[in-house]
Amino acid sequence: MISLDIGGCRVDILPFVNGLPSEAEKVKEAFGKYEAYGAALSVEGIQAIERRNEEETDDSIGELDLVYSKHMEKFGIAEVPSPALCELADLCRENGLKIIPLDMNEEDFTELYCDKVRTLDFVREHHHAKKGLKKQFDAETPEELAVQWDSFVNEIRGYREVSEAREKYIAAQIRDTAKYRKSLLALIEVERCGGIAALLREDDVQKMS
Repeated sequence: MISLDIGGCRVDILPFVNGLPSEAEKVKEAFGKYEAYGAALSVEGIQAIERRNEEETDDSIGELDLVYSKHMEKFGIAEVPSPALCELADLCRENGLKIIPLDMNEEDFTELYCDKVRTLDFVREHHHAKKGLKKQFDAETPEELAVQWDSFVNEIRGYREVSEAREKYIAAQIRDTAKYRKSLLALIEVERCGGIAALLREDDVQKMS
């Protein structure tokens, strides 16, 4: 957990590993102690998870995600949608709460992706996935593996720029939410937490100077 005081709001960033069923327990343990709950998801992403039992969902995942799941098998079989996010959605529904979408909507993300990920980057994805399948990671925990895998994927410049843009957007959304809440639990994939927390701390330093 990363704890920050933002404008009088207690913000706890809860890192989670995408796909692992065991991560749902973290959410159960943390839930019930906050005025508001947010997640690094678009509004459309939240709606899809909330309705996952009511309608067919698109379970297709990209080649890089498939390789990630293969490596993550040493810690457990990865599931889609991510169990941690499903747990948060279920708990919020049971308690009459709405998850705050901290990530950009699908239209804005698509525009960002098309702007940052060049044709060459997209072509490199297949080669990078094959390389990733053979690569040995020395991670001893699922959190370490998620971060190491993210660093590997972000060797492709376009993907790295998309990740950095998402971190800036999510940090801004957290700061904006903190203006109107006394406490917030933000559920964010572990590989994005360090960058987002650094941006929030950097904002505080700039305000103090």
